[in-house]
Amino acid sequence: MKPLRSALLTLAVSALSLGGIACQSGTLTEEETLVGEATAALTVAEESGDVTADAVGLESTADLSASAEESAELPPTTTESDGVCDFRAQKQRVLAKYDTDGDGTLSATEREALRADLEARVGHPVAVRFAVGHRAHVMKRLRWVFDENNDHSLSSEERTAMIDALEARCERIRGNVMEKFDSNGDGKLDSTEKQAAKQALIARLQASRQQLLAKYDANGNGVLDNGERLQLRADRIAAFQARRAELIETYDVNGDGTLDDAEKLALKKAIQQRIVEGRNAE
Repeated sequence: MKPLRSALLTLAVSALSLGGIACQSGTLTEEETLVGEATAALTVAEESGDVTADAVGLESTADLSASAEESAELPPTTTESDGVCDFRAQKQRVLAKYDTDGDGTLSATEREALRADLEARVGHPVAVRFAVGHRAHVMKRLRWVFDENNDHSLSSEERTAMIDALEARCERIRGNVMEKFDSNGDGKLDSTEKQAAKQALIARLQASRQQLLAKYDANGNGVLDNGERLQLRADRIAAFQARRAELIETYDVNGDGTLDDAEKLALKKAIQQRIVEGRNAE
């Protein structure tokens, strides 16, 4: 066993346990789970960073291609988001959207409507309802990261862990925004400070857009034509494949060229910790 890899595996499994992540206490109710998962999806959709970048470590070639296809889009020039992550407020938005009778809780029928939207594979109704761009490949990676027993579904405990991790990430991102833009130090953002945070987010989106145009917009028409977009997609796939090879090299403790269940778990734990720490956030 390679000493460095052995140390990485031991560190990842022992130090990154979910016991240090969870914010919730006890088992979530069905309503809490559904609202929490919808909130996690919307939080990911509205974030400009790549929350699950290292989940490419176990993606198939087909999945890498699908991820590249979805990510080979120019960032928008503006956004409705103010860039201030607020998980609790987002939960209330979800509840209000699906609580059609206005009684403050979700009935069986209302829960079923939310569940159907979460499970839909075409149109992504949760995102459509909230007018945000659903990042399906990111949510797929998220579910993989928290599927610790590799059974291709999330248990109630795994779903709770995912929700808790995204809430913790949101709190860290919010704290970073407060530190930068709460100019009067009152612990909240007034309208002027929120506007400054939003403008900073828009500036990042526009800078990212211009960077991609400078590299791929060969004819200079300000958009990516089919051929230009194909080149961006090909470069994304190549970058994903290179990162996947790096991750397998790092976590393949027994050196057999693949990741067994224990090695996969080490990688998943490391990604979980990065999510909680707010890494790759912008």
